[in-house]
Amino acid sequence: MIKHIVFFKLQASEQKHAQMQEIKKQLEALIPQIPELKSMEVGINANPKEQWDLSLTAIVENWQDLETYANHPAHQSIVKNLIAPIKEDRACVDYAF
Repeated sequence: MIKHIVFFKLQASEQKHAQMQEIKKQLEALIPQIPELKSMEVGINANPKEQWDLSLTAIVENWQDLETYANHPAHQSIVKNLIAPIKEDRACVDYAF
């Protein structure tokens, strides 16, 4: 199994909380659309002292499934249309467990 963990820092704006809610909703909706996704959890940071705004934790069976998820058109649409326009920074860790 592979765990894919991503943290996002988003641009400050009056719409930021609503944007994070929409990103969370759209990402979690990928589970039934991408069979390779075993699970996905998206968290909105509630601690204002921390620098990251949003976290994503996804579990897939193997490295090929991670690649399939990453390149899936539904995932790419979220990345390009919702995340990329407001993303300031991103950190990612992928590991086998």
